This record gives sequence, C-alpha cells and structure tokens, in this order.
Amino acid sequence: MTKAKPKLLPSTYLMVLIMTSPSDFATRQVIRDTWLRLSTKTPQMFRHAFIIGTKNLSSAATKKLNEESTQFNDLVFLDGLAENYNKLTAKTAHSIKYAVDTFDFKFILKVDGDSFVRLGSLLKSLKDIEHPRLYWGFLDGRAKPFRKGKWKETVRRGYIIAHSLAKFIAENLGLLKFYQSEDVSVGAWLAGLDFQIKYVHDPRFDTEFTSRGCHNEYLITHKKSSESLKVLFSNVRDKGVLCTKEFQARPSYVYDFAAPASQCCIRTNDSTIP
Repeated sequence: MTKAKPKLLPSTYLMVLIMTSPSDFATRQVIRDTWLRLSTKTPQMFRHAFIIGTKNLSSAATKKLNEESTQFNDLVFLDGLAENYNKLTAKTAHSIKYAVDTFDFKFILKVDGDSFVRLGSLLKSLKDIEHPRLYWGFLDGRAKPFRKGKWKETVRRGYIIAHSLAKFIAENLGLLKFYQSEDVSVGAWLAGLDFQIKYVHDPRFDTEFTSRGCHNEYLITHKKSSESLKVLFSNVRDKGVLCTKEFQARPSYVYDFAAPASQCCIRTNDSTIP
C-alpha cells in the first residue's frame, strides 16, 4: 500500500487570530487600516484571520459577511458556533484547531478585536525569545478555572503559544473541559503536559480585563475603542511612539516563579513596570 503524502499547508511564522463578532465590520476595517499595517513582512512571516461564529445568523447577516469575506479574504467562519459570552472558550479552542488544520505555523497570537498590537515590535521580540514550547503573555498564577459566573483579574486577552501547544489543544479538543474563562482554560489544558513549557511573563502585554494605562514599551494593549486604535496607529506611524504621554492607571507586576501561586503576582503602586 502506498502511503498518502502529507498535505502541504501554507507556511507562516506567526498566525494572528483576531476574535470579532459578526456585526464588527467597522472594527475589522479599522484593524486592517491600522495595526495590521505596522509590519511590511510577507505572509511567510505573519498571516491574520478574523474569527467569527456564524451559527443561527440571519440570512441578511450571513450575506453581509460573505460579501466582506469575498472582498478581503480574511474571515474564518465557525459554522457550528453561536456568538455569545458562554462560548468564548469554545471559540478560542476551535480557532486554534482551525489554525493547526490550515497552516504550518510556528506560533499563534490570539487577541480580541479591541486590542492594538505593535506588530513589528512583537515579531522582533518573538524572534528573540522563541521556543518550541513557548507560552508568552501577562501571566497570573492565582487564576482559578471558574465554571460559573464572570471573572475579574484572571482574564488575559492576548497571548502567544507555540505550534506544539496549539497542536495538543487541537488534537484533544473533544476531551478538554471548557471553563468560563477562555485564557484560564488554555492554561489549565496545558498545565498537565509532560514536556516542559517555557512560560514567559511579560508586562509589555497590557491584556487584563482593563488597561493599565499607556506605556511606550507595550507590545499589546487591550480595551481600546476604534477611535483609540486610530490614534495609537497615528502615534506609532508619525511619532514612533505608542503614547504621546505615558501614564499608569493600574499597577503592574513581575511574576515571581519561585513564590507560591498565591504570592506570585504582587502589584506595587510605585512600580515603574509597564
């Protein structure tokens, strides 16, 4: 018996998965016009996709999305997934599976649609710390995998994982427990792996439930309006800085991996950490 040749997938270094809802056309357009233009790298360096759950959509909404997809060719439809708060973890998991099944990549960046990414700087930093089992973001060892209700400070809305970790999630999708918080779920899924994960806590990921302010070292900053995305893009493009004036709205921390989980992440009000 002749073995079938493995399917060759389009290759890229970083696969950027951007979570948006069906009605977020304006947001997607702002992202296309702003931070996705911050790198002139070819598709071999990065590709992006807007992830959208399309189950139970009206015919009018479906038609509009199909028109957008035809125009830009950067939408991914999760046909079996309805967009709602309780499906965020499932959306992330199925997005990761889509990436694994569709592209030969080294890393995935998962971000929400209200995030701004300094794409060129992020790619350069990723090259400096790349690892085959990398998990890179703003980490919180105190996070609990809540099964019900909303959460507070456990949410991290942007992070990078290596292909090997994404592949594990994709291949075990049917066995994984989906907790309320999608990023805590990802951490829980990977925590029991036999091979050692390279965890990198980075305060340059401003990806908590609310922004910590504005700092010129940020690689990703979250909870931004479309107008804010435009302003940040103009700052980077025209002035070479993210913020015209830096400020801190909430303290940050350096993760203490030697401390117990309950004491890993101490914020100090006088800290200069981004």
